Amino acid sequence: MLKLLLALFTLLLMSGCVHDISVAPELSKIQKMRPVTIHRTVAYYIPFELYKQSVVTPGGNNDELRYSPYKDTEASFKKVLDNVFTKVYKIDSLDDEKIKKHNIQFVFVPAIETMSFSNSNVDWQPTKFNMILKVQVLHADNRELFTTYAQGKGVANFGRYQDNPTYAVEIASRSVFLQFQDEIITKRQLFK
Repeated sequence: MLKLLLALFTLLLMSGCVHDISVAPELSKIQKMRPVTIHRTVAYYIPFELYKQSVVTPGGNNDELRYSPYKDTEASFKKVLDNVFTKVYKIDSLDDEKIKKHNIQFVFVPAIETMSFSNSNVDWQPTKFNMILKVQVLHADNRELFTTYAQGKGVANFGRYQDNPTYAVEIASRSVFLQFQDEIITKRQLFK
C-alpha cells in the first residue's frame, strides 16, 4: 500500500496543471504608428472552427497553457485593420452577402501558430513565447493579392513574469500585430 501511495504521489508531482491564459496583446498598445489611411472597405474572415479552437502548449514546472488564439486576438486583428482602412467588417464566409452589400474590396484571412516554453522548475509561466501570424489578403472575388508574414518572440525573466504572468506572450503578440500593420501600410499601393 505504501508503494502505491508513493507511486501516486510521484505521478502527482510529475503531472502538471493547465492554466488558462489569453494571448491577446494589450489593445491600447496596438496604435497607428504611421499616418497612413487606405481609403478602402475591407473585411476579415475567421472560420468558425478556428475561432472556437483551443490550443495547449507547454508552460513551466510540467504545467501547460491553454488559450484560444483566434478568439483571443480577434479584437487586435480588427484594431490593426481599423487603424489602416476606412471601414472594416467581419464576414462569416468568403461568399458572405455582406461583401456585395458593403462594397468590400479586400478580405483578410489570418492563420496563427504559437509555441511556448519555460525553463522554470517552479513556476508555470512561460519564459519564452513565439507567435506567427500569416494573413492571406484576397480580392473580393477570392483572388489572392498577397500573403503577409509576421513573427513575434517574447522572453521573460523571473522578475518580469512575477509582475505579469503572461509577459512573454504579451511581447510576442504585440510585436506580431504591429508588424502586420506595418506590412499593410508598406504595401498600400497594392490596394488600388
